Amino acid sequence: MFDLMVRNATLPDGRVGVDVAVQGERIAAVEPHAVLAQAAAGREIDAGGLLLSPPFVDAHFHMDATMSLGRPRLNQSGTLLEGIAIWGELKPDLTREAIVERALAYCDQAVARGLLAIRSHVDTSDPRMVAVEAMLEVRRRVAPYLDLQLVAFPQQGVLAVPAVRPATARAGARSRRGRGRWHSALRAHDGRGQRVGAAVVRDGCATRLAGRHALRRVR
Repeated sequence: MFDLMVRNATLPDGRVGVDVAVQGERIAAVEPHAVLAQAAAGREIDAGGLLLSPPFVDAHFHMDATMSLGRPRLNQSGTLLEGIAIWGELKPDLTREAIVERALAYCDQAVARGLLAIRSHVDTSDPRMVAVEAMLEVRRRVAPYLDLQLVAFPQQGVLAVPAVRPATARAGARSRRGRGRWHSALRAHDGRGQRVGAAVVRDGCATRLAGRHALRRVR
C-alpha cells in the first residue's frame, strides 16, 4: 500500500493518463493507469489530466522588497537606476515586521503556484540589519515547505559605503549561527549603472574578495 497516489496525470515528457505512487518522501512508481489501477494508497488525488511536474525554482529574487510597489513612490522612468533610488528612499522606513509579513505573503503565493525553491538576494547595506534579520526569520518559518536560500547583496557597494562591508560580514555570521547557508553577491558597475562584473561566493569570503578583485574601481 502506497502513502499517496496521484492518478490520471500528464507528465512534462508528454505522457498522459499516468499514475504516480509515493511512499514516504519518495516517488515509488510512475506507470500508466492500467498498471496501477488496483494499487491501494492512503490518499488519492485525481489530477484530471493536468500537468504534474517537479517544483519550479526561482534562482534570482529580492524578497526583502517584494510587494512594495508604490512605496514610497512609483518608478516613473521604469529604469533600474530609479528603482534602486526608490529602494534607498524606502529603506529608512523599513521594519522587520513589515518585511516578514510581505515576504510570507509572497511565499504563500509562490508555493500555491508550484514554486518550492527560491534564491533571494537580501540588501546588507543597512547597518540596522533590518532586512537581514527579517529574512532569516522568514527562512526559518518557511523551512518545512519551501527551500529558501539567502544571498548577501550589498546594494550600495562594499567600497562606496564604509558601513556596508562590516554589515555584510555580520549577515554571514548571523546566518551561520542559525545553521543556514549564506552566499554573497558582488557586482561592479560603471558610473552609468552598467554592470561590468559579478560573482557569487559562499559563506563570508565576500568582503575579502570585494577588497581584492570583484569591486575594484572601474575606469
